[in-house]
Amino acid sequence: MKYRNFNLGLLVFVTLFLSSCEEELLDVDRFGTITGIVVDGTTYEPLPGVLVTTTPASNAVLSDEGGTFQLDKISAGDVLINARKNEYLTGSISVAVYEEENTAVTFFLLEDENNVGDVVLFDPVPGNGAVDQPLSFTLSWNVDQENRGVELDYTVYLFESGSTTQTIVSENLQNREAVISNLKTNTTYFWYVVAKFDGKNVANSPTWTFRTGGG
Repeated sequence: MKYRNFNLGLLVFVTLFLSSCEEELLDVDRFGTITGIVVDGTTYEPLPGVLVTTTPASNAVLSDEGGTFQLDKISAGDVLINARKNEYLTGSISVAVYEEENTAVTFFLLEDENNVGDVVLFDPVPGNGAVDQPLSFTLSWNVDQENRGVELDYTVYLFESGSTTQTIVSENLQNREAVISNLKTNTTYFWYVVAKFDGKNVANSPTWTFRTGGG
């Protein structure tokens, strides 16, 4: 009888242990939040009604009257955030989300004046998310355009993490390079490129990021 009771007790223990392990295996997702603000890239006025989504798709919200938004329960890891509004160029930023932490982002959206076909800006140097960058160096990028007969020029924007204003690094560039200098040490910067034709915005790049070193 004692032997049978021992076996029964052992069976219950093993069952509970396996159930506990199963619950731990099922609960593998870790989540954080993303908060941010969307502003007009020229006036810096907040933009309400901007559709903010994530890739991979997990959440979608509209910015409020103050241009702010919050995305809850975002899986930890690298996430691409997109901001779309009629009559504006779409913005996108790739960020890292950490478990039980908030990631703050800023979108600067510029008016869409496209009339030259598709233009894609890509392949940034330094690569997106680069770290230990010097305090002065050259940014560069590539372009693919549907109408290759149209000569574009470029404007490069730079802003610090958490800022709601930005700096024009260079404008009316014919080549795809811009020199930046006098950066702060141990600081995260965001930058993007706007392609223009005849003074009008026709495309913008994703917003890329890098971090400087200790100097």
